[in-house]
Amino acid sequence: MNSITQTFQDIEKQIAANRPLILVRTGEEDRFHRFLKEKNVPLIIWQENRGLLPSQSHEESTEAEAALDELLKMGLGNEPKYIWFKDLQPHFRPSVTRRLRDLYYYLKGGNVTVFITSPSGSVPYELSREMTAVYLDVPDQRELKEFIETWAEENDYQFDDEMNTTLVSGILRGLTLSEVWHSLSRIKNTAADREAALAMLKQEKQALIQEQGTLSFIPEVPKISELGGLENLKSWLLEREELLTTDDPDLVDITPKGILLMGVSGCGKSLCIKAVSSAWNLPLYRLEMIKVFSGASGNPEQAFADALTLMEKMAPALLWIDEIEMGLSAEGSSVSNPVMARIFAYFLTWMQEKTPGLFVAATANRIDLLPAEMIRKGRFDQVFFVDLPQKAEREEIFRIHLKKRGYDPEPFTPEVFSDAMASWNGAEIEQCVVSAVTRAKMEKREMELRDLYAARKEIVPLATTMEAQVRHIRNWAFERAVRASTLKDE
Repeated sequence: MNSITQTFQDIEKQIAANRPLILVRTGEEDRFHRFLKEKNVPLIIWQENRGLLPSQSHEESTEAEAALDELLKMGLGNEPKYIWFKDLQPHFRPSVTRRLRDLYYYLKGGNVTVFITSPSGSVPYELSREMTAVYLDVPDQRELKEFIETWAEENDYQFDDEMNTTLVSGILRGLTLSEVWHSLSRIKNTAADREAALAMLKQEKQALIQEQGTLSFIPEVPKISELGGLENLKSWLLEREELLTTDDPDLVDITPKGILLMGVSGCGKSLCIKAVSSAWNLPLYRLEMIKVFSGASGNPEQAFADALTLMEKMAPALLWIDEIEMGLSAEGSSVSNPVMARIFAYFLTWMQEKTPGLFVAATANRIDLLPAEMIRKGRFDQVFFVDLPQKAEREEIFRIHLKKRGYDPEPFTPEVFSDAMASWNGAEIEQCVVSAVTRAKMEKREMELRDLYAARKEIVPLATTMEAQVRHIRNWAFERAVRASTLKDE
């Protein structure tokens, strides 16, 4: 495997610095072993049930103290050599830490490196000056892609344009190589077709996310063609698609960070975010703030930080935060709620420093509740205002929902009916079509134009029932946000 992740680069830097003792936090022993073998350096391995191997007295070195004593007696020489202790961390009692300190000074200045791997744990205080720790992160997308290509070659499995290795590696981002191997074996042995294979791979990702507790994986997303109107937003997204996953180091500074969509409720902000996932071919995850604050996943601050850390491992990906003003509002950031204030401060810093390729899309119905620090340039690339659809957009939305339910739009005169839906939002237009179809189905006949007009009479648009609030939102956004739609005269 030619790809070297950032973590492996960090390990190589520690080796180059002649660090004798390196603690590697990982549960992927096979992946770490592969890395060591590729270095072509003699390797001695210790594990409690086998002792030191290769060694003539391996049966006598199953105890940690005995193994360390034997190493201290060995003539290890100045030639490069690796010694790997598997799961030594639970044995960090005083007699072991003392011997490790002796081993450090014995090896210092030479070319012998001792690795200690463990899925958890940290450097004991007694060894804080002698031992360095590195966390072996999950494979990045490049390493995953190479692993998947190698697996496909070894298993005579053919990927294609519909399900290529780039798409699959993106879906499986965040899994260990062992988990990826099992997922690929499952689709090879049980998937009837490409559609079933993709569904199975997404199930694997969903299981990982559900285990975390505060994130949800959104497997099914609409195509951007199913999004009516919003031409400015669509154009902005399509122009920046290639920048999100670029490998060009000169373009890292302009990699898109995220967008904030604010506007009238029911105008399609959530649908927009799902369409972004489809347009950019990125997996979509939603951060559930209510689960963060519920305490079900532990301390809210730690749960929030863990969710963002996991998302960085998933990059390139799309993170959706719905109704962000409810979880991170101006009121919540005050001293009256110190937990909210700390989460808010952490989020602001994280937005500045997060991994390139992780795009954050947030929605807000009341952006005036958000602190100024949240919406200033540098956090989000752009703040878009999603307004009530204009006449042409209402017509397009009407057509989309008729086609979605198997009806040819033309007999229902969309250009005329859109006038009857003035000041309606997209959700209300959809509900009108749904109600008309439901009425016809209940009477066991095909839908007719009269069903649509009957359904229309039963809907009072939000712009009427909440006129003052809608006017306030539109007035606030008039000079403070970029319109998602191209402004046209009605």
